[in-house]
Amino acid sequence: MDELFGLRNLFYAGSFQQVINEGSSRTSVSESAKLERKIYLYRAYIAQGKHNIVITEIKDSDPIDLRIVKLLAVFLQSKSGSQASETKKEEALKELKEILGDTANLSNATVQIIAGMIYYHEGLFEDALKVLVRHNRNLECVALIIQIYLQLDRLDLAKREIAATKTWAEDAMLAQLIEAWVGLRTGGDKYQEAYYIYEEIAQSPSSNTVKVLNGQAVCNIHLGRYPEAENLLLRVEALNKSKSDPDTLVNLIVVSNLIGKPTEVVNRYITQLKEVAPNHVFLQDLDLKTSLFDRSAQRFALV
Repeated sequence: MDELFGLRNLFYAGSFQQVINEGSSRTSVSESAKLERKIYLYRAYIAQGKHNIVITEIKDSDPIDLRIVKLLAVFLQSKSGSQASETKKEEALKELKEILGDTANLSNATVQIIAGMIYYHEGLFEDALKVLVRHNRNLECVALIIQIYLQLDRLDLAKREIAATKTWAEDAMLAQLIEAWVGLRTGGDKYQEAYYIYEEIAQSPSSNTVKVLNGQAVCNIHLGRYPEAENLLLRVEALNKSKSDPDTLVNLIVVSNLIGKPTEVVNRYITQLKEVAPNHVFLQDLDLKTSLFDRSAQRFALV
């Protein structure tokens, strides 16, 4: 029996507060499950951006599984961009290299996935893959491997990876989510199949999360169902009352343009995105394209 099956699925669906609630409970679990439950608890705090809780509570005397989760918190906190943060980031990468220098750690599933995540966030995809491919049927490692392949526009490798994974994990929730990601990149009939996956996952109230609703919305955008996509995204904004979600705002910008919303509505979402995630890749791409447009426009004289 998998004692943490439910907790794991809550995490994969993005129901982070529920993971924290259950991970903090005194529910009795076996000794082997206690450490893993703590790992998901702290990773849920990181997902909520509460890095200081993780950094403060995890000690240097704790097992490597927890210490590397703390390292992830330090690394992600350092991504703010200040000079001091840049130094912390370099220190975190140096410490990660030292951890991976111990061959005993290379077969540790937590080390594999967290190291892969740090390298992924740093854009060091080759380094991430070198660590991740050592996994022993670990779905999180597979998920990150496929995300990297999709980032590299290697849909062929992503399809091959998911085909191999289906032989041992076809019915798992994370395996279904992975299939939806690949389906969205494949296109055609796969858009509808991806939508059905997200729709099925969303049937559970605990899985009706920001991540899952965004997944459904993206499927609807690809299927040309723009009003349905907007309604889902506005539901996300209502769910996330205290803080706007960057990916939701990006999707709202896209769907608002497709529907033909007034420019001020689109600009409002862009302003919100700049406030909550000033370094978001969408904004970087927008700035680049705006600059290229302005440069091209200068070639044409107005009469």
